[in-house]
Amino acid sequence: IKMSNIKNRKDEEIKRRIQFKPVETEPDVVYNKMWQRIMNSDTIIMGVSSVWKYASIAASIALLVVSSFLYKIHTEPRPLAYMEVASMVGSKTRVLLPDSTIVWLNGNSYIRYPEVFDKNTRQIELIGEAFFDVTENKEKPFIVNLDGMHVQVLGTEFNILADANSGVIETTLIEGSVALFNEQNSSPTADRILVPGQQALFDKQSGSIEVRPVRTSSYTSWMTGDFFFEKITFGEILSVLERSFSVKFHLKNEAIKEVFLTAQFTHKESLEEILSILQISMRYKFEIKDRDVYIR
Repeated sequence: IKMSNIKNRKDEEIKRRIQFKPVETEPDVVYNKMWQRIMNSDTIIMGVSSVWKYASIAASIALLVVSSFLYKIHTEPRPLAYMEVASMVGSKTRVLLPDSTIVWLNGNSYIRYPEVFDKNTRQIELIGEAFFDVTENKEKPFIVNLDGMHVQVLGTEFNILADANSGVIETTLIEGSVALFNEQNSSPTADRILVPGQQALFDKQSGSIEVRPVRTSSYTSWMTGDFFFEKITFGEILSVLERSFSVKFHLKNEAIKEVFLTAQFTHKESLEEILSILQISMRYKFEIKDRDVYIR
Protein backbone atom coordinates (compact mmCIF):
# COMPACT_ATOMS: atom_id res chain seq x y z
CA ILE A 1 0.00 0.00 0.00
CA LYS A 2 2.82 2.39 0.93
CA MET A 3 4.60 1.71 -2.35
CA SER A 4 1.41 2.44 -4.33
CA ASN A 5 0.86 5.71 -2.56
CA ILE A 6 4.43 6.79 -3.27
CA LYS A 7 3.95 6.05 -7.04
CA ASN A 8 0.78 8.10 -7.24
CA ARG A 9 2.39 11.06 -5.62
CA LYS A 10 5.27 10.96 -8.12
CA ASP A 11 2.85 10.88 -11.09
CA GLU A 12 1.01 13.91 -9.84
CA GLU A 13 4.23 15.77 -9.35
CA ILE A 14 5.35 15.02 -12.96
CA LYS A 15 2.01 16.25 -14.34
CA ARG A 16 2.35 19.51 -12.51
CA ARG A 17 5.79 20.07 -14.02
CA ILE A 18 4.73 19.37 -17.65
CA GLN A 19 2.37 21.97 -19.24
CA PHE A 20 1.00 21.67 -22.84
CA LYS A 21 0.40 24.97 -24.59
CA PRO A 22 -2.13 25.16 -27.46
CA VAL A 23 -0.73 25.80 -30.98
CA GLU A 24 -1.79 29.25 -32.15
CA THR A 25 -2.33 29.44 -35.98
CA GLU A 26 -3.37 32.36 -38.13
CA PRO A 27 -4.36 31.31 -41.71
CA ASP A 28 -3.48 34.64 -43.37
CA VAL A 29 -0.03 34.67 -41.77
CA VAL A 30 0.68 31.08 -42.87
CA TYR A 31 -0.54 31.84 -46.44
CA ASN A 32 1.67 34.96 -46.71
CA LYS A 33 4.70 33.04 -45.50
CA MET A 34 4.13 30.24 -48.01
CA TRP A 35 3.67 32.75 -50.89
CA GLN A 36 6.91 34.57 -49.96
CA ARG A 37 8.75 31.25 -50.01
CA ILE A 38 7.40 30.48 -53.49
CA MET A 39 8.31 33.89 -54.89
CA ASN A 40 11.77 33.85 -53.42
CA SER A 41 12.54 30.35 -54.66
CA ASP A 42 14.17 29.57 -58.05
CA THR A 43 11.67 29.66 -60.93
CA ILE A 44 11.32 26.49 -62.97
CA ILE A 45 10.72 27.26 -66.67
CA MET A 46 8.65 24.65 -68.51
CA GLY A 47 9.81 24.45 -72.14
CA VAL A 48 8.67 22.74 -75.38
CA SER A 49 11.08 20.68 -77.38
CA SER A 50 12.14 21.96 -80.84
CA VAL A 51 10.40 19.00 -82.51
CA TRP A 52 7.02 20.04 -81.14
CA LYS A 53 7.70 23.68 -81.96
CA TYR A 54 8.25 22.90 -85.65
CA ALA A 55 5.34 20.48 -85.71
CA SER A 56 3.05 23.20 -84.34
CA ILE A 57 4.27 25.68 -86.96
CA ALA A 58 3.72 23.17 -89.75
CA ALA A 59 0.21 22.42 -88.50
CA SER A 60 -0.61 26.13 -88.38
CA ILE A 61 0.62 26.64 -91.95
CA ALA A 62 -1.39 23.63 -93.15
CA LEU A 63 -4.51 24.96 -91.45
CA LEU A 64 -3.97 28.35 -93.09
CA VAL A 65 -3.57 26.77 -96.55
CA VAL A 66 -6.71 24.65 -96.15
CA SER A 67 -8.70 27.65 -94.89
CA SER A 68 -7.54 29.75 -97.85
CA PHE A 69 -8.46 26.97 -100.28
CA LEU A 70 -11.95 26.60 -98.82
CA TYR A 71 -12.46 30.35 -98.84
CA LYS A 72 -11.42 30.48 -102.50
CA ILE A 73 -13.86 27.68 -103.41
CA HIS A 74 -16.79 29.43 -101.75
CA THR A 75 -16.01 32.95 -102.97
CA GLU A 76 -14.83 32.43 -106.55
CA PRO A 77 -17.55 31.85 -109.19
CA ARG A 78 -17.72 28.25 -110.39
CA PRO A 79 -17.78 27.47 -114.14
CA LEU A 80 -21.33 27.00 -115.41
CA ALA A 81 -22.32 23.34 -115.85
CA TYR A 82 -24.63 22.44 -118.75
CA MET A 83 -27.17 19.68 -119.22
CA GLU A 84 -27.82 18.12 -122.62
CA VAL A 85 -30.89 16.08 -123.57
CA ALA A 86 -31.47 14.36 -126.91
CA SER A 87 -34.73 12.71 -127.95
CA MET A 88 -34.37 9.61 -130.09
CA VAL A 89 -36.10 9.24 -133.45
CA GLY A 90 -39.72 8.17 -133.00
CA SER A 91 -39.85 9.16 -129.33
CA LYS A 92 -41.01 12.15 -127.26
CA THR A 93 -39.06 13.33 -124.22
CA ARG A 94 -40.26 15.49 -121.34
CA VAL A 95 -37.64 17.79 -119.80
CA LEU A 96 -38.07 19.78 -116.57
CA LEU A 97 -35.81 22.85 -116.52
CA PRO A 98 -34.34 24.43 -113.34
CA ASP A 99 -37.11 27.08 -113.24
CA SER A 100 -39.85 24.40 -113.51
CA THR A 101 -40.45 25.17 -117.20
CA ILE A 102 -41.66 22.06 -119.05
CA VAL A 103 -40.23 21.19 -122.45
CA TRP A 104 -41.44 18.39 -124.71
CA LEU A 105 -38.83 17.30 -127.24
CA ASN A 106 -39.97 15.67 -130.47
CA GLY A 107 -38.01 12.82 -131.97
CA ASN A 108 -34.50 13.56 -133.24
CA SER A 109 -34.32 16.83 -131.26
CA TYR A 110 -31.73 18.25 -128.88
CA ILE A 111 -31.75 20.79 -126.04
CA ARG A 112 -28.89 22.28 -124.01
CA TYR A 113 -29.38 24.35 -120.85
CA PRO A 114 -27.42 25.36 -117.72
CA GLU A 115 -27.76 23.31 -114.57
CA VAL A 116 -28.68 26.55 -112.78
CA PHE A 117 -29.95 29.67 -114.58
CA ASP A 118 -28.05 32.90 -113.89
CA LYS A 119 -29.64 35.82 -112.03
CA ASN A 120 -30.54 37.80 -115.17
CA THR A 121 -31.82 35.41 -117.86
CA ARG A 122 -32.88 31.84 -118.59
CA GLN A 123 -31.13 30.81 -121.80
CA ILE A 124 -31.28 27.48 -123.61
CA GLU A 125 -30.28 26.09 -127.03
CA LEU A 126 -32.52 24.02 -129.31
CA ILE A 127 -32.07 21.94 -132.44
CA GLY A 128 -35.17 20.17 -133.78
CA GLU A 129 -38.70 20.61 -132.47
CA ALA A 130 -39.96 21.36 -128.98
CA PHE A 131 -43.08 22.53 -127.19
CA PHE A 132 -42.51 24.96 -124.30
CA ASP A 133 -44.68 25.64 -121.26
CA VAL A 134 -42.60 28.44 -119.69
CA THR A 135 -42.86 29.33 -116.01
CA GLU A 136 -43.57 33.06 -115.74
CA ASN A 137 -40.83 35.26 -114.29
CA LYS A 138 -40.94 38.94 -115.27
CA GLU A 139 -37.49 39.54 -113.81
CA LYS A 140 -35.76 36.81 -115.87
CA PRO A 141 -36.67 36.51 -119.57
CA PHE A 142 -36.70 33.01 -121.06
CA ILE A 143 -34.60 32.88 -124.24
CA VAL A 144 -34.40 30.09 -126.82
CA ASN A 145 -31.24 30.42 -128.93
CA LEU A 146 -31.59 29.07 -132.47
CA ASP A 147 -29.63 29.10 -135.71
CA GLY A 148 -29.58 32.80 -136.71
CA MET A 149 -32.18 34.07 -134.26
CA HIS A 150 -33.58 33.80 -130.74
CA VAL A 151 -37.04 33.80 -129.19
CA GLN A 152 -37.65 35.68 -125.95
CA VAL A 153 -40.63 35.25 -123.60
CA LEU A 154 -41.58 35.90 -119.98
CA GLY A 155 -44.06 33.08 -119.53
CA THR A 156 -46.13 31.41 -122.23
CA GLU A 157 -46.81 28.31 -124.37
CA PHE A 158 -45.33 27.98 -127.84
CA ASN A 159 -43.89 25.49 -130.31
CA ILE A 160 -40.62 25.80 -132.23
CA LEU A 161 -39.50 23.75 -135.21
CA ALA A 162 -35.82 24.39 -135.93
CA ASP A 163 -34.73 21.50 -138.12
CA ALA A 164 -31.00 21.70 -138.81
CA ASN A 165 -31.61 20.59 -142.41
CA SER A 166 -34.33 23.17 -143.09
CA GLY A 167 -33.81 26.77 -144.19
CA VAL A 168 -36.83 27.96 -142.17
CA ILE A 169 -37.53 28.12 -138.43
CA GLU A 170 -41.19 27.94 -137.37
CA THR A 171 -42.37 29.58 -134.14
CA THR A 172 -46.03 28.98 -133.31
CA LEU A 173 -47.64 30.78 -130.38
CA ILE A 174 -50.41 29.14 -128.37
CA GLU A 175 -50.70 31.45 -125.32
CA GLY A 176 -49.10 34.71 -124.14
CA SER A 177 -46.67 36.54 -126.39
CA VAL A 178 -43.19 36.00 -127.80
CA ALA A 179 -40.59 38.38 -129.22
CA LEU A 180 -38.39 37.35 -132.15
CA PHE A 181 -34.87 38.71 -132.62
CA ASN A 182 -32.60 38.30 -135.61
CA GLU A 183 -29.05 37.52 -134.40
CA GLN A 184 -27.94 40.79 -136.04
CA ASN A 185 -30.33 42.73 -133.82
CA SER A 186 -28.51 43.83 -130.66
CA SER A 187 -31.17 46.35 -129.57
CA PRO A 188 -33.89 45.65 -126.96
CA THR A 189 -36.55 46.14 -129.65
CA ALA A 190 -37.79 42.88 -131.19
CA ASP A 191 -38.01 42.37 -134.94
CA ARG A 192 -41.47 40.85 -134.56
CA ILE A 193 -43.88 40.14 -131.70
CA LEU A 194 -46.42 37.33 -131.99
CA VAL A 195 -49.90 37.03 -130.51
CA PRO A 196 -51.75 33.71 -129.92
CA GLY A 197 -52.75 31.95 -133.14
CA GLN A 198 -49.82 33.32 -135.13
CA GLN A 199 -46.83 31.58 -136.61
CA ALA A 200 -43.53 33.19 -137.60
CA LEU A 201 -41.41 31.79 -140.42
CA PHE A 202 -37.77 32.87 -140.13
CA ASP A 203 -35.68 32.52 -143.28
CA LYS A 204 -32.14 31.58 -142.21
CA GLN A 205 -30.55 32.83 -145.41
CA SER A 206 -32.20 36.24 -145.76
CA GLY A 207 -33.02 36.86 -142.10
CA SER A 208 -36.59 37.87 -143.01
CA ILE A 209 -39.58 36.98 -140.82
CA GLU A 210 -43.02 36.20 -142.23
CA VAL A 211 -46.01 36.08 -139.86
CA ARG A 212 -49.24 34.25 -140.66
CA PRO A 213 -52.36 33.06 -138.78
CA VAL A 214 -52.55 29.28 -138.22
CA ARG A 215 -54.58 26.67 -136.42
CA THR A 216 -52.12 26.03 -133.58
CA SER A 217 -53.43 22.53 -132.83
CA SER A 218 -52.01 21.39 -136.17
CA TYR A 219 -48.52 22.28 -134.91
CA THR A 220 -48.82 20.76 -131.43
CA SER A 221 -50.55 17.54 -132.44
CA TRP A 222 -47.21 15.69 -132.50
CA MET A 223 -47.22 16.07 -128.71
CA THR A 224 -50.92 15.57 -127.90
CA GLY A 225 -51.80 12.96 -130.53
CA ASP A 226 -54.90 14.96 -131.53
CA PHE A 227 -54.99 16.16 -135.14
CA PHE A 228 -57.26 18.95 -136.41
CA PHE A 229 -56.91 19.61 -140.12
CA GLU A 230 -59.26 22.33 -141.40
CA LYS A 231 -59.03 23.39 -145.04
CA ILE A 232 -55.30 22.81 -145.33
CA THR A 233 -53.41 21.13 -148.14
CA PHE A 234 -52.53 17.48 -148.20
CA GLY A 235 -48.87 18.55 -148.33
CA GLU A 236 -49.25 20.44 -145.03
CA ILE A 237 -50.94 17.42 -143.48
CA LEU A 238 -48.06 15.22 -144.53
CA SER A 239 -45.60 17.67 -142.95
CA VAL A 240 -47.48 17.46 -139.64
CA LEU A 241 -47.55 13.65 -139.82
CA GLU A 242 -43.84 13.53 -140.63
CA ARG A 243 -43.00 15.44 -137.45
CA SER A 244 -45.52 13.57 -135.31
CA PHE A 245 -44.48 10.06 -136.34
CA SER A 246 -40.85 10.73 -137.34
CA VAL A 247 -41.32 9.41 -140.88
CA LYS A 248 -40.51 10.57 -144.41
CA PHE A 249 -43.16 10.65 -147.15
CA HIS A 250 -42.33 9.87 -150.77
CA LEU A 251 -44.98 10.86 -153.34
CA LYS A 252 -45.14 9.54 -156.89
CA ASN A 253 -47.39 12.46 -157.89
CA GLU A 254 -46.41 15.75 -156.25
CA ALA A 255 -49.59 17.43 -157.51
CA ILE A 256 -51.71 15.80 -154.80
CA LYS A 257 -49.95 17.99 -152.22
CA GLU A 258 -52.14 20.92 -153.33
CA VAL A 259 -55.47 19.21 -152.58
CA PHE A 260 -57.31 20.85 -149.62
CA LEU A 261 -58.74 18.63 -146.87
CA THR A 262 -60.59 18.90 -143.56
CA ALA A 263 -60.20 16.07 -141.05
CA GLN A 264 -60.10 15.48 -137.33
CA PHE A 265 -58.45 12.70 -135.31
CA THR A 266 -58.89 12.73 -131.52
CA HIS A 267 -58.50 9.11 -130.48
CA LYS A 268 -54.74 8.77 -130.75
CA GLU A 269 -54.98 6.97 -134.08
CA SER A 270 -51.87 5.38 -135.52
CA LEU A 271 -50.23 6.64 -138.71
CA GLU A 272 -51.65 3.69 -140.64
CA GLU A 273 -55.17 4.45 -139.38
CA ILE A 274 -54.90 8.14 -140.32
CA LEU A 275 -53.61 7.37 -143.83
CA SER A 276 -56.35 4.79 -144.32
CA ILE A 277 -59.08 7.33 -143.49
CA LEU A 278 -57.55 10.05 -145.69
CA GLN A 279 -57.23 7.46 -148.44
CA ILE A 280 -61.03 7.43 -148.82
CA SER A 281 -61.03 11.02 -150.12
CA MET A 282 -57.65 11.07 -151.82
CA ARG A 283 -57.87 7.66 -153.55
CA TYR A 284 -54.22 6.78 -153.15
CA LYS A 285 -52.32 3.70 -152.13
CA PHE A 286 -49.62 3.75 -149.48
CA GLU A 287 -46.92 1.48 -148.15
CA ILE A 288 -44.99 1.90 -144.88
CA LYS A 289 -41.42 0.60 -144.79
CA ASP A 290 -39.77 1.35 -141.46
CA ARG A 291 -39.48 5.19 -141.41
CA ASP A 292 -40.36 5.67 -145.08
CA VAL A 293 -43.93 6.01 -146.39
CA TYR A 294 -44.59 5.63 -150.13
CA ILE A 295 -47.79 7.13 -151.60
CA ARG A 296 -48.90 6.28 -155.13
